[in-house]
Amino acid sequence: MRDFDSRSAKIEASSHADNGETDSETNGNDDDFEALECEWPNVELEEDIFGLSICSLTRDFWLLATKKGDPVNRYSRVLTSFTLLFGCLAIQIFLLSQVKRFVSAKAVHDVRIAYDKFENIMYDGHTTIFAEKPTLERRGIGGEFGQFFNKTNFYKLSDEDQASACRIPLSQPLFFWVVLFVWSLVCMREIRVTKELFQGLITNTQTCDSMQNALEDEDGIEGGAFVIARLTVGMKIALTFLVILPRFGITAYLLWLGCRWLLATNNFADLILNSVALEFILCLKDVLYLAMVPRRSQLDLADTTIKPPQPKEPESLAAFTGTVSWGLVAAAWVTCYMGFRGFGWHVNGWQQVLREYQWDVHNVCTQWVLERYAV
Repeated sequence: MRDFDSRSAKIEASSHADNGETDSETNGNDDDFEALECEWPNVELEEDIFGLSICSLTRDFWLLATKKGDPVNRYSRVLTSFTLLFGCLAIQIFLLSQVKRFVSAKAVHDVRIAYDKFENIMYDGHTTIFAEKPTLERRGIGGEFGQFFNKTNFYKLSDEDQASACRIPLSQPLFFWVVLFVWSLVCMREIRVTKELFQGLITNTQTCDSMQNALEDEDGIEGGAFVIARLTVGMKIALTFLVILPRFGITAYLLWLGCRWLLATNNFADLILNSVALEFILCLKDVLYLAMVPRRSQLDLADTTIKPPQPKEPESLAAFTGTVSWGLVAAAWVTCYMGFRGFGWHVNGWQQVLREYQWDVHNVCTQWVLERYAV
């Protein structure tokens, strides 16, 4: 276990004495504040399959370069670690493809049919054909406030068609926005970790000619904790293409696929359940690590750190509030993806589930929702 002091940030004050001022001069002016600077500690690798792969590559090739330990053991661990990594990536990619093929596609198909029936009845057949394949998609002429929209036609729909229309997620835009925002934050957290991993391993780590100089003793104990201080160009390329880019790509694709599936989920309760179910694909790297990685490799990973994204950071407004920007990015993504509605006007987002959505379901379904969800 590392000392708490070695993992805590150091705060340094730049005093006026450095500028040639005396203590009496400094104390004499109560309006002057000392500028603080935070020195960040080294960052622990996450205990998952990606962290294991980084640890194995750097530690084992460092041991090979310094001729320590049995080479057979070193190569065996590298092979085992990357078998787990490629297995994890293969399962994630396979699950993503099957979720899109069997789960998301069916939900998109059904919600398009439900909205097409709604549009055709509510506009008395005054529609334009937006698409004919793979499903017929008609859109009412003039929108909700146009001359052809007839609210009373809602009761011409069967009970099943009424339920299918009124449970379209975009019929409750605020509720759906919040669900998408939470899901996006889950993915943004993963993207943020990947970004900081790239900074700590690739951009902030010095380049060396040999892996002999890659690791530095962090705690002064032989065989204890090490920090990845330098990497060869080849090792940086390998880590980028084998670990960092695949992790980013899977997360970005899952963000899009999750938003698509949730928008096509024609049941309010399933919106929450589906968003939770999607996360298990991201958690697969943790499950495989806890279930299949030997204890010795887990201990080595716990004793391996990387450089922080910013070694030193002066006190500033951005230092305390800058990470909120990830929430703003998530909010902007959700708004741009689903679009939004104003008073008498609307903007369609990037989503392709219900293309040219008219935003004409919410008001019609108000009474239906009150009756069906009354307790």
